[in-house]
Amino acid sequence: MLEDQKFHKIQDIEFKVIYSKRRTLGISVLPDTSVIVRVPYLTSNRTIRRIVEEKADWIIKHRNNYRNKEQINIKLLYINGELHPFRGKELVLKVEKSSKPFIRFKDRIIELGLDENDSPEAIKKLLYKGYKNEALSVFPDIFNKILIKYEFQKFKPSGLVIRTMKRRWGSCSNKGIITLSTELIKFADTYIEYVIIHELCHLKHHNHGARYYKLLAELLPDWKLLRKELKKQIVS
Repeated sequence: MLEDQKFHKIQDIEFKVIYSKRRTLGISVLPDTSVIVRVPYLTSNRTIRRIVEEKADWIIKHRNNYRNKEQINIKLLYINGELHPFRGKELVLKVEKSSKPFIRFKDRIIELGLDENDSPEAIKKLLYKGYKNEALSVFPDIFNKILIKYEFQKFKPSGLVIRTMKRRWGSCSNKGIITLSTELIKFADTYIEYVIIHELCHLKHHNHGARYYKLLAELLPDWKLLRKELKKQIVS
């Protein structure tokens, strides 16, 4: 068995704990409002409870956001004050009038300025331009770190392409070119890393056969859960 799973409850927060060969502890709130806590093997229950209690307000906020979206089927309006995803967080969109367009991603805010500051279409266009620019900056760094981490596998991709893809998170061509969707910038690095590793494994096995999945499991023991979570996400 590659990973162990246990269920816990603190106050009204039910969560699944997944033990694996990772080095850090991470918490995810999924669109179905379930809560996942990933921890290294041998992490004590006391430590897990402490972290969950410290993050309780954050967990409840995001869980409630998903519940509200399910109840009233929220559609993004691209207006000032709206929440938008970026690298696993929900940031507040702050729109202002500016003769020179700009967009800045900060800790809790996406600052966006443009002349047509009351046009949802113009706001969306600039926001997605910002997403793409961030992806062009962030993905190569993550990509290179993964190549270094798994240097012993001797992965030799012939190139990295980052572009908008509405139906796929990533791909690997017969020529060894890895392509990543800019949409991944909305999600936590864990998911970006999963897609990169998934595609790198295709350099050795350009199919989804048993040998491919054996290699993927060796490099990423919790790949099944990551894939399941990513499949729940909607590319907009």
